[in-house]
Amino acid sequence: MRWSEEVLLLEEEMRRVLRFLEWHAKWWEDQQGRHTNLSPAEEKGMRAYALRQAGLRRALRKAFYDQWAPLPGLIRSSSRHPELANR
Repeated sequence: MRWSEEVLLLEEEMRRVLRFLEWHAKWWEDQQGRHTNLSPAEEKGMRAYALRQAGLRRALRKAFYDQWAPLPGLIRSSSRHPELANR
């Protein structure tokens, strides 16, 4: 029972991490035009920085998603074969 509970918690945590990273990427995109009274160069720099930060969050999200994608199938497979869970 505890193993099953831990699996559920892990899957939920993975889901939340992916959702947070997407939210944080959008938040960074929203920061582009937040500051006023900037020179054109400063405005361009702020925009580039915000977009770079958003891109980093999306890249991290994709890397996590790609690594975690096979886990639900592996978990279900090992739950059908309890002898694999003790390895």
